[in-house]
Amino acid sequence: MDRTTALRTLRDVGAAAWFGGSLMGASGLNAAADEVDPADRNRVASAGWARWNPIFRAAALSHLVGSVGMAASTRSRGSVVGLGLTTAALGATVGTAKLGAGDPPNTDAIHKVEWAIPALLAAVVVLGARRSN
Repeated sequence: MDRTTALRTLRDVGAAAWFGGSLMGASGLNAAADEVDPADRNRVASAGWARWNPIFRAAALSHLVGSVGMAASTRSRGSVVGLGLTTAALGATVGTAKLGAGDPPNTDAIHKVEWAIPALLAAVVVLGARRSN
């Protein structure tokens, strides 16, 4: 496997895993947590997100390494835009963690920001598919 193929694979597989997990969390995990007793809602959602966290870290790191490597090797505008979208998704991810750390957590704001993450990552995936490098 050549360097470009390895970097593209890291970028695309990382983005796909991160996108899928964030979409499932925003659509499925949070909805499932809303079905339990209100006293348990935050505990259930937090437990699910905590189990996703190691996978998210691996996916985000893979995507970031691949994206930075592709940007360095191709120096294309698309790679730079993709890095910007990735940075925005990372910022939104950190933002949800900070919102969730509040006492009580701001669940309305968290749910809104959580939907921004898969939207940003969908744009990253589309941009990666459009690039020829």
